[in-house]
Amino acid sequence: MKIVARIAAIELVRTVSLVAAAASAFCMVMLTYYVLALPFSLYFGRILLEDWQVFSMAFGLAVLPAIFVAKVPAVAASNFDVIFATRRPSEREMTLFGGVEALLQERSVATGIRLPRLVWRIQDSGELNAFAYAHNRVVFTKGLLLKYEDTPSGIERLSGVIAHEIGHLRNWDTRFQMLHHYLNLPINFGVGIADRTLNRIPFFGLLFIAMTTVLCIPAKVAEMLINSISRFTEYEADRFAARLIEGNRLSEILDDFSKMEEQQSDTFSAWIQRSHPPAELRHEAVSKHVL
Repeated sequence: MKIVARIAAIELVRTVSLVAAAASAFCMVMLTYYVLALPFSLYFGRILLEDWQVFSMAFGLAVLPAIFVAKVPAVAASNFDVIFATRRPSEREMTLFGGVEALLQERSVATGIRLPRLVWRIQDSGELNAFAYAHNRVVFTKGLLLKYEDTPSGIERLSGVIAHEIGHLRNWDTRFQMLHHYLNLPINFGVGIADRTLNRIPFFGLLFIAMTTVLCIPAKVAEMLINSISRFTEYEADRFAARLIEGNRLSEILDDFSKMEEQQSDTFSAWIQRSHPPAELRHEAVSKHVL
């Protein structure tokens, strides 16, 4: 029952956050339209569009980027490759991934869990990290690969990390992040237009700044809602990984992560902004099978 309630809460928050982000995007497109329409109408006369046509056009432009990447996620994936500064693996790195893929395929056959087609990416960073994005990307930092290397134990641990990231892909966590990113594009564009025009008007600019701030509130609320369930989605990804590679193996990996966290000298502000639950609590959840 606890798991069902958690999944229901995640889906409800996701739905509300998408509606809130779309509302901000719509409002900012409307504001952009009126900012651009004013000088146009002064020079060329009134724009011959009914209100419902303007509203329909604004709504379409607000959600069009998100709908497009939902239908063609490869475009977003390529864009995120640039944003996250990732690259394709070298032949040596692909050899390591080959061992990981073989182990995961073995577990897939044993458990009956279908695996998605993954696209591997490398981030040339010394940090120990891995993450997933778009619809099929799984990224490892160079530091994490060097830590585990091409050994049976290392391959098992990398497989556990990948199983967790596959959980994010399977649960659509990364797709919802992608949709939010592209819903923010019209918002950012509208804010940029306002900053370069209305917000520069003496005195009245303060009013327009307040207006754009208010119009962006739903998007900020959406961001807060997504952050509020980030730890729940981590537990769900752990639950998937525990089914795929067995809970005891995942516990060993989480033990590693717990030791890494203890060695890091984090500040309180960094700790409070973490999106992941502490590795110790994740280890406890897996060990007790209460995920």
